[in-house]
Amino acid sequence: MSQTDRAALPADRSAAIDRLMREYGTKVLHLAYFYLKDRHLAEDVAQEVFIKAYRNWDSFRGESSAYTWLYRITVNLCRDKARSAWWRRLLPTDDPRAAGTEVEPDVSGSNPEEAALQSDERDRLMAHVLQLSEPYREVVILYYYHDLTTVEIAEVTGQNENTVKTRLFRARAMLKQMLQKGGVAR
Repeated sequence: MSQTDRAALPADRSAAIDRLMREYGTKVLHLAYFYLKDRHLAEDVAQEVFIKAYRNWDSFRGESSAYTWLYRITVNLCRDKARSAWWRRLLPTDDPRAAGTEVEPDVSGSNPEEAALQSDERDRLMAHVLQLSEPYREVVILYYYHDLTTVEIAEVTGQNENTVKTRLFRARAMLKQMLQKGGVAR
């Protein structure tokens, strides 16, 4: 979000954060869930993200988009949570549907058999994505599920863009290998 885009947000901090919550709340929740693999923890983190955004609204300079800024906060909070000793003792679920909301668009309108096949394929792919180590899972989720560019992912994660590109390339290769072993070659 440029300075002009920031000017498009309400001047009132509460109204601006309210608008950002409506626009990006679900995306922030999904991102937190993919990091933490636990619906309740993801909801807590999503709440913390907007509290932190509210408290730090004056420090948001508009040099990046609000979307990227919120994602950066989300990633940092998730990483902090994952590093804590308390978190390491938990055994989070691996079911991506446990987040309670659909990540993929609804396939209504297609025939039921085709919809079931697409759903099974998405579930299989998501299971493989969740098996990737965190650096690779992170870039895949941000790139494919949250539609961030490699530049935006670099901003969000605080890494070099070339590192992001390399991880994305390697993650694709790993996923291809997993899918081939599972009998689904693409």
